[in-house]
Amino acid sequence: PQPRFALADGWAATAQAARELGYPLVLKPVDLCAGMYVRQVADPTELRAAFDALAAFPVNARRQPRVPVVLLEELLTGPEVSVETVTVDGVTTVVGITDKSLGGVSGFVETGHMFPAVLDPTTRERVGEVAVAALEAVGLDRAVGHTELRLTPTGPRVVEVNPRPAGNQITELVRRVTGVDLPMVYAQLALGEHPDLSPADTGVRSAAIAFVLPPRPGVVARIDGTGAWSTDPRVVDWSVKPDGHRAGDASSNNDYLGHVMVVDTAGAGARTVADRLAGQARVGYLDESVPAGADARVGVGA
Repeated sequence: PQPRFALADGWAATAQAARELGYPLVLKPVDLCAGMYVRQVADPTELRAAFDALAAFPVNARRQPRVPVVLLEELLTGPEVSVETVTVDGVTTVVGITDKSLGGVSGFVETGHMFPAVLDPTTRERVGEVAVAALEAVGLDRAVGHTELRLTPTGPRVVEVNPRPAGNQITELVRRVTGVDLPMVYAQLALGEHPDLSPADTGVRSAAIAFVLPPRPGVVARIDGTGAWSTDPRVVDWSVKPDGHRAGDASSNNDYLGHVMVVDTAGAGARTVADRLAGQARVGYLDESVPAGADARVGVGA
């Protein structure tokens, strides 16, 4: 199960594909990363604006010429999760499921994650089944996988299948809870080894990361409100951008100004703590046209 979609090259083909699919839609590049230029569009005017913005960005993240094809998808609603898997000789093990919160200017910027996701047993089983079926459908037979799905009112539907470990430090959340080091597993698979995927009792029941997004573009003068990050024993990692950093507009994962990672040894409370601590961050700008201390958490939980 996946969204209805179309690939299109050029404005005329894109507009025609949008008419056939019907609005609302999501427009995506086929060769960028971190949610860059992913936009929700409600009508032809918004589609044209999103198309033109993407067309004006001619290279990918590695400064290579971009493929001009765009991907249009039916807009899916519902919470987003990812399934972290390891496939060895065609047999897939579900290591676990990660939840996500989305926000930012586009509504698709990842503002945080928690592992494991809090799901009822039936939903958890179905999500795993759909992810495994997606890996089989694309023929992935030996790799670490990171499959993203939306939990729609009609059930889980696949958004992305990635033949690689998850980014955004999700693999570190997994390691802290289960002891399974997915980047190491990835290396072992490349060497032809058979990794041990047995979970260990690490004493951690949940781990979460929350990101600080810029309230607006500008040069950062300071980021305040992080005092508790270095004193709270549940915090295992954190960082913020230095003074003088030029902030973007919170339109992709590349715009993060910092993060805080939290573990909970008692239960599924890591997400709540991480979001609360990240919400204390306040961004001051050299340009004082916007008051210092504007809320740095843009669209959390949107």
